[in-house]
Amino acid sequence: MEWLAPVDAEVADPFRAPSSPYGAGNRGLEYLLEGPTAIRAVDDGQVVFAGSVAGDLFVVIDHGNGLRSTLAYLSEISVVRGQHVRAGDAVAIASQGFHLTARWGEVYIDPAMLIAGVEIGVALVAGPAPAGGARVPGRRVGEPIARGRFDPPLAVLDSAIHLSPTVMAISSAEAAQTWYQQDCTPVSGGVATGPAGVIDLNQIPVVPDRILIQVAGLGSSSDDGSIGKLEPVALGYSADDVVGFSYNGGCIPQPFGVAPEALGPGALSHLLGPNVYQGSDTFTDIQLSALHLADLVEQAAAERPGASIDLVAHSLGGVVTSTALEILDQRGRSELLGTVMTIGSPHQGADLATIGSAAAGGLPGVNAVLPHDGEIRAAASVIQLSEVGTHSLDPPGPPPPGVNVVAVAGAMDPVVAAPAAIWDAATNVLVPSSNPISAHGDLPGLAQVREAFLLARSGFAPACVGLGEVIVNSAAGAVTAAGEDLVTVAAGIANWLG
Repeated sequence: MEWLAPVDAEVADPFRAPSSPYGAGNRGLEYLLEGPTAIRAVDDGQVVFAGSVAGDLFVVIDHGNGLRSTLAYLSEISVVRGQHVRAGDAVAIASQGFHLTARWGEVYIDPAMLIAGVEIGVALVAGPAPAGGARVPGRRVGEPIARGRFDPPLAVLDSAIHLSPTVMAISSAEAAQTWYQQDCTPVSGGVATGPAGVIDLNQIPVVPDRILIQVAGLGSSSDDGSIGKLEPVALGYSADDVVGFSYNGGCIPQPFGVAPEALGPGALSHLLGPNVYQGSDTFTDIQLSALHLADLVEQAAAERPGASIDLVAHSLGGVVTSTALEILDQRGRSELLGTVMTIGSPHQGADLATIGSAAAGGLPGVNAVLPHDGEIRAAASVIQLSEVGTHSLDPPGPPPPGVNVVAVAGAMDPVVAAPAAIWDAATNVLVPSSNPISAHGDLPGLAQVREAFLLARSGFAPACVGLGEVIVNSAAGAVTAAGEDLVTVAAGIANWLG
């Protein structure tokens, strides 16, 4: 494999791999130009993006086999999306600074290797691997995922450790400390007062130049997602600027919680390639779903140049979102994001998924009564959400700099116990919930969740909550988690005895 040089010019700044995903570096080649210069396609391929992002012009060409080139900081573009180009074709003009990057899936590599004719061998900037191309340990992203041989006993052991009184006491104290906000915003009668000023949370005007992307949870579909209970129009978004994420890629035809008649001909949902999905589509590899979400963010930014993009996600959708944030940061695109909120999302792993791991393929009695239960337990995303296991995902790292992230937990949430919803280094908020049976699905519709989102988007600290209330709600979350740990141990024993 060999690329053509995009220009006959000197490389002013070569590829420099950062020391960490968030570190400084140069993820491509920067060329020094003396004036308007024709920019060539480095290889045969199809243009998958050609347009403006945040005021700068870009062309992205897909060369097949997961390999893409990005031509950045252009002054003119002479191709359109979907156009096929040949190596050496003039696709744009750049005047001064011009930048070339090479990505294999979502992994940046040194373009000089390809221009020199060197075969791809080593990924130089770590990051999630692409579908059908690069790999994560032991598999390709998007391939079927199965539990490891030792996953069931590890699940039982991990839950047994969590039931230790000492571990429970320490975990509960740390969780309460995380949720208690000394730097907080007084809210009275829906009016918030803080250093940033005063806002009436009951009367929110339409916010200009902001896009809202909704990410629903496990078992949702393009027709049914609890995230719609966080009513987007009531949050001040224009219906045309609200987009529901599709687990099949792109967006759903109708955003969650938006009436069909509210959408105009220029609605983002009409422009970004509507794509329906079913509940079973949420069972897919979380890393693949995150790649789709990261792509949707970039596509939305291209359609609304200069707009800030907010994300709200429920349950599994929050884990997809945290993974997508890492991808966007590795792409150098995290500046597109404004406020991100996850609601009842198992960032620390889901106890119910751990129960499924402990039970593995066993519990024939349960499978007979609930024939779909075995299918859910074997789903890729459920396996990845288990607290321990071969393919379990690690908790998310700190949010990218400049992105305002709020993680909401429900005190009585039986699906995602409150401690599991903590996102380290984010702003964590614990809200009470009165009905444990429906608490998980009800969370996005709670007034406290709406309040937390509006405060965060306005630059305010979370609403003040008394320490006593935090301790009581923390205890409720700890009891819920302990109960699920007991079920995990019992399920593992029943599986072995069966």
